[in-house]
Amino acid sequence: MGRLALSYITYGEDVEIDAGEPGGWFMVHSIDRSSCEMRVGGRDLVAAPGMDVISSATLGLKMKWAAASAQLVLKVERPALEQHLASLLNDSARYPIEFLPDPATGAGRDPGYRRLLDFITAEAEQDDTFFRSQRGGRHLEETIMTMLLTGFPNNYSAALAAPVSPAAPRHVRLAEDFMAAHMGDAISVGDVAAAAGVSIRTLFEGFRHFRGTTPMAALRAMRLEAVRGELLVAAGRATSVTDIALKWGFINLGRFAEAYRKRYGELPSQTLRRVS
Repeated sequence: MGRLALSYITYGEDVEIDAGEPGGWFMVHSIDRSSCEMRVGGRDLVAAPGMDVISSATLGLKMKWAAASAQLVLKVERPALEQHLASLLNDSARYPIEFLPDPATGAGRDPGYRRLLDFITAEAEQDDTFFRSQRGGRHLEETIMTMLLTGFPNNYSAALAAPVSPAAPRHVRLAEDFMAAHMGDAISVGDVAAAAGVSIRTLFEGFRHFRGTTPMAALRAMRLEAVRGELLVAAGRATSVTDIALKWGFINLGRFAEAYRKRYGELPSQTLRRVS
């Protein structure tokens, strides 16, 4: 289906798969029969019939499928999903998309997701379906990708839920690019304004109007996302919260831990323990 692929897969015996980091694909595993023990990034869960579990291009994936299991697998090309995210945000994606499966529910999906897949599989058998046309296929892609990005919790969920703002002016985008490139460095608001080619006052006004925040708060949010992304893939690595926090520019570790807790509902040490 263009930049998407849909497969129905069954296993006759117990099967273990270590897919590593898929790299170029996102996959949604819709369990139809039997069960599967899964480790997505650093999160362990048991996928039962009726659950839809999404895995990310940049997070490790391990699966233990029980005999006689069956699943419907949707694969989405990584560039396609990243481009669609940028169109929804009216801005470029500044870090990899990573979905956050809930061990209890799989991924907290939109209830309409499986109904949409059932419709697609039925239409796929029809020669005269609108979705075989280029225009129909593109509409189908966009519908599915929007449902994935808005229905499955991920590290862009908060940004996607925020009110849509007008396209940011060039100096705001330049400032964000500069901050993204120097997240681990000791940069000041003056450095950001200079990189954007505007005064500090103009910089603050641009972020207030188009981003609903301040430049340094935006930088802190970028750094927190970078820390969390690294913590979520830290399983088996000889690392510590302190090392990761310092790497991404957090000097006051107490303030960092509190900011992390407010944003993600748990301390960074809890995230690390959960994935180790």
